[in-house]
Amino acid sequence: MDKKLAGKLRGELFRHLDGISITSTIASLHNNNVINFILDKKSFTIEDIFNKFPSNHGYMNVALRLLSAQGWLQRSIDERDNNIDYILTESGELTLRFSYVYADLFENMHDLTAYRYKLLSTHSTNMADKYTQLSQKIASYYGEIPQQIQYHIQGILIGPALVALGMNDKISEYLDAGEFSQSDREEYSLIHAFATYFSEISFLSNDGKYTITELGKFYFQRASAYGVTVSYLPMFSHQEEIIFGNPHHIWKRDETGAETHVDRTMNVWGSGGAHSTYFNKIDEIVVNIFNQPLETQPIGIADMGCGDGTLLKHLYNLVKNNTLRGENLDAHPLLIVGADFNQAARVASGKTLTEARINHHILHADISHPDKYAVELMSQFNIDLGDLLNVRSFLDHNRIYSSPKMSYANRSSKSNGSYAYRGRKIPNFELKQNLVEHLHAWCPYVKKFGLLVLELHSLPPHITSENLGRTTATAYESTHGYSDQYIVEITTFLNAAAEAGLITEEKNSAHYPNSDLATISINLFKSNS
Repeated sequence: MDKKLAGKLRGELFRHLDGISITSTIASLHNNNVINFILDKKSFTIEDIFNKFPSNHGYMNVALRLLSAQGWLQRSIDERDNNIDYILTESGELTLRFSYVYADLFENMHDLTAYRYKLLSTHSTNMADKYTQLSQKIASYYGEIPQQIQYHIQGILIGPALVALGMNDKISEYLDAGEFSQSDREEYSLIHAFATYFSEISFLSNDGKYTITELGKFYFQRASAYGVTVSYLPMFSHQEEIIFGNPHHIWKRDETGAETHVDRTMNVWGSGGAHSTYFNKIDEIVVNIFNQPLETQPIGIADMGCGDGTLLKHLYNLVKNNTLRGENLDAHPLLIVGADFNQAARVASGKTLTEARINHHILHADISHPDKYAVELMSQFNIDLGDLLNVRSFLDHNRIYSSPKMSYANRSSKSNGSYAYRGRKIPNFELKQNLVEHLHAWCPYVKKFGLLVLELHSLPPHITSENLGRTTATAYESTHGYSDQYIVEITTFLNAAAEAGLITEEKNSAHYPNSDLATISINLFKSNS
């Protein structure tokens, strides 16, 4: 496949993710007459919306920002008092007239969450029939709706299906064979329904063998790219309650204590492939640190939010096989510390490291309380947190929010984000103060060897809307905005870090992609205080 065509298809894939993440938002606003209000008023403030429609203000703020990110509303925010003005754009007037399309599809959102569990069930005929009916309904809209909506609603059909196939190891099997298995199509109703739809959109040939086409191969090889967004379908299926009712679904746990708003296993599966690119830079930084004179090196590595221990295992082997320290492990052993708030993660991390025959220490800790973490590490293992290289990936934005301890009465923020905690709208200048205090709490422990952070970021809505198909910002800002996670722009993050007393050098930092569309940053911070 030539580069130009691959770029075009990648753009369509990104628009599919937009659709999966925004369908429930538009449907909920449509069902509660907010869309009609917008179309009628043309210009309004966020306070006009709050006064007219009883809602959880924080999540309504997220919803309206997502419409701006798609180019349907022009949004301006006062950096001092957080007042927000909106103007309906020409694209918005054209597109939002078809909000009923999203509302029709929203009725099927709950079924989409179960595909990966039901794929290999012989009792999924009803679910398969609904998928076929949904594909027919979507096809009936073509011809009357803008292309932007076509991409969006196609994502609803393609994303959950590819994820279900990928997580059940069927995509690799079919790619090896070059076709969808006839026996699987005959035995499993959902696979038959997926194959039928994929043949209609030319992912598979219509020759009766369901041979995978070049187009299909492109998407099948990128099934995991849909994983993170699709993993939030349980939350999206309750979108109307989240915005207008009781948003308890976001924090509800099942009988085992697991999250119910996100399929965490799917989330990890989906994020794995994407992260490999970023870890190349992390490897470079870590190798450099452990190639320094032995007496100047950290005594080990501590991963806050260690998850299943994969990163710690990787970094240990990296140091062992590629550095001066690795050549001297007998005299200078490398301490490995994993910390996580979640018990299941601590157990999984311990298992990973034990099976890899890596000596390690695992403990309970919270990213928001490094002082307590340091005390526990010293009391349990006689290890000084400041003597370690501290690392973490995609965790700072997922801290549990707490009101700032310092006054923020005179603070302003240039951030264009939308933030909520338990439904409350958090002003951007307040969120900035919270971030500064959060990062400042780590300063005492990263003076010697630093804090290596891989973090996710947002984009200003006007940047996203001007680059639809070139960024996944809408998807991430939807999944994170509705689940009380706080991704900020790279500039906002770095400015907060500097205020907190953390500095980074150009050689130890990177942005991905390396452009104005960057939503990932890597930084080795050190305290200057």
